[in-house]
Amino acid sequence: MTLTFITSILFLTSCGIPLPLQKDLIVKYGDASRQFETTNPVFNSYIASFEQKGKVITNDGSFEVKDIPINFGNTEDASFQGVCFEYPDGKKEIIIRKTWWDATSNEEYRESLIYHELGHCKLGRDHLDAQMKVDDKDFKASMMNSIIVPPSEYQSLKEEYHLELFTNDTTELLRSLGLTAGP
Repeated sequence: MTLTFITSILFLTSCGIPLPLQKDLIVKYGDASRQFETTNPVFNSYIASFEQKGKVITNDGSFEVKDIPINFGNTEDASFQGVCFEYPDGKKEIIIRKTWWDATSNEEYRESLIYHELGHCKLGRDHLDAQMKVDDKDFKASMMNSIIVPPSEYQSLKEEYHLELFTNDTTELLRSLGLTAGP
């Protein structure tokens, strides 16, 4: 098995990075205000799952998404499936492009996108566009890759991606791919 670690910066994004930029959030200025105060119920199960993972992985029983509503709306660029907006008052929200959501019935893909956007809004994570190559197959080194982790990759490495997302540590992901020694 040939193992190679490569890093590439990708110019196409799925969650959006137009300027001005701060921790890969789209920062609004002036009198901009949040569009939604509550979450569309379609996203409640994803938030509950994210919170449960967060409580277990961070060992923080009070871990919550809190006041970050998720809704369908205008991501301000048709190539962005989702985006985290931050407003002048410090409030945040996640907007998901409904046409993408409706065209994507795969739950792993949907969850991957929601977790990614919560990575920006809740965890303050930046994009990390490193790639890993194992036997001519590329894997994303992070849930925070600017191209959302595809369903088959996400499904097969879900626990490792969740650990990486909440801890910013790729050790288990690398180990699962055979890129480091260990059990």
